[in-house]
Amino acid sequence: MSDPPVLDRLARAGRVAYGLVYGLVAWLAASLALGDRHGTPSGQGAFQQLAQEPVGRVALWLVALGLAGLAVEQAVRAVRGSDEWPARAACGGRSVVLGVLAVLAVRSALGDGGGGRRAPQGVTVWLLDLPVGPAIVVALGVVIMGVGAASAVKGLGDRWREDLEVDGRTGATGTVITVLARAGYLSRGVAFTVIGGLFAWAGVTHDPGKSGGLDQAIVRFRDEPYGPWVILAVAVGLGCYGGYQFARAWYLREG
Repeated sequence: MSDPPVLDRLARAGRVAYGLVYGLVAWLAASLALGDRHGTPSGQGAFQQLAQEPVGRVALWLVALGLAGLAVEQAVRAVRGSDEWPARAACGGRSVVLGVLAVLAVRSALGDGGGGRRAPQGVTVWLLDLPVGPAIVVALGVVIMGVGAASAVKGLGDRWREDLEVDGRTGATGTVITVLARAGYLSRGVAFTVIGGLFAWAGVTHDPGKSGGLDQAIVRFRDEPYGPWVILAVAVGLGCYGGYQFARAWYLREG
């Protein structure tokens, strides 16, 4: 049975917004790899960068609306979907993440985006102060790495094709979308695995300074041999994931 038209529209608009976020993150990651120490390739950093553009705040409100719509669509699927409970749980998790991104976009549009670079460490400090905090931080890192592994597996497999109409899976268009999807999911998997590893290491060492987002991971890895080239490859892959989200919005298969 097809989704109600309103859910379909929310999903398409949200995919466009989600693709824009990943495109901005890829651009900032590439900038950091090339030596720019002022950007931060996280959702918050991308929103702050967009807010500085001439029509950035208007764009942020549109992105926030799109992400909020996609969060609602995923929440509806989690509650009323016909899939098995693991798929519904995944929809619920995505709904929370998308909702957080929408809130960050609104905060940046309102000019209240400060402290984004220290946010991961602030959360880690608070968790490490709890009686079982280190174990929670390690578990959080393992979960994030699991998300990264699942993303990589999805990129290597073909299950993502189920989300697209036939026109998006065949011919020259299907070939381009395949490249975008495989490179995108694999690079996303690498990024999440690295971030999760940092959180887990912070829990093991009881050192919140070891945790961080994608920007901290890039800065640490940038000075290694071939580090900038590897980072650029990941940035291109994240850009591909953003492109795949645009394609998915266009060729989205009604569930």
